[in-house]
Amino acid sequence: MADYRSSVDDVRAELERTDFPTAQLSDPQIETVGLDPAHLVVEEDLADTGQSDDRLALIERYLAGHNILASGIDDLRQTTRESTDRESKTYAGDFGEAMRSTTLGQKAISMDQSGTLADAAKPTASITVPDTSGGH
Repeated sequence: MADYRSSVDDVRAELERTDFPTAQLSDPQIETVGLDPAHLVVEEDLADTGQSDDRLALIERYLAGHNILASGIDDLRQTTRESTDRESKTYAGDFGEAMRSTTLGQKAISMDQSGTLADAAKPTASITVPDTSGGH
């Protein structure tokens, strides 16, 4: 893809800080699952918000790590609890929680001074209005 603001090594280091076993991840996996979508978000949604390149690079790194931890691939997802009896694992976040479902997603939201990521992470509300036309 394009020139990342962050790097595969930066994302790998950030994942290691969450005790994520990065040895199983190849550089192309980090790019495809993590950096490519993070880069798009930063370039298309955040680049024109007046934030510094250094801040945007951190957000891209956190988003890339979040994308890997929340990938839906059980071997890559962030676990909150593991039990050795029958390999029981509890994964971080529900799929509907978006960026708030991982620690790195939460870091990305907190670093974004524009509020764009926080707004994107809010649940959508819907209102159902009953038909009161009285039609028979």
